[in-house]
Amino acid sequence: MEKDTGTILRLQPLGEHGLIVTWCTASHGIVRTAARLARKPGSELSGQIDLFHECELLFRQATQGDLHTLSSVSLLSPRLALRSSLARLQLASYMGRLLLATVESGAAEPAWHQLIAAALDYSCTGKLRRAILLRFEQRLAELHGLYSPAESPHHALLRHFQHLPAGRAELLEKLEA
Repeated sequence: MEKDTGTILRLQPLGEHGLIVTWCTASHGIVRTAARLARKPGSELSGQIDLFHECELLFRQATQGDLHTLSSVSLLSPRLALRSSLARLQLASYMGRLLLATVESGAAEPAWHQLIAAALDYSCTGKLRRAILLRFEQRLAELHGLYSPAESPHHALLRHFQHLPAGRAELLEKLEA
């Protein structure tokens, strides 16, 4: 069994009652787990698993493939303030999708988790400003070794990864300068 702390970045259905939960964890990097009964009423996982929740998770590593089995979850922070406005939720969603688009599964670097956790926590409390997204992109580019003051971090990431999540321009329009 593996124990870690992580932030939920993606949820996908798995059968009638299950979920595939994609985490950014402190020790294991990007991890996908199967939560087989997460959507079943009365399940011990019910209410604990939702986007952007910070949790302590216990999982069994897969012998083949990259879909591990989630054994238990302890909710540390639900980050409920992200749900207080559509703009906050869109910012959190974009940052999560951007991280998933640029970080390989299993890249066990604590800085990835620290980056997304700090950005989401700040998005819960601070004013929604463009600077949050721009700083997130800069830090992401720095961690990938792509940052240069001569080029915007967004362009550096786009040049290197070829494809980034849609919706950035619309999001920037909603955020204060």
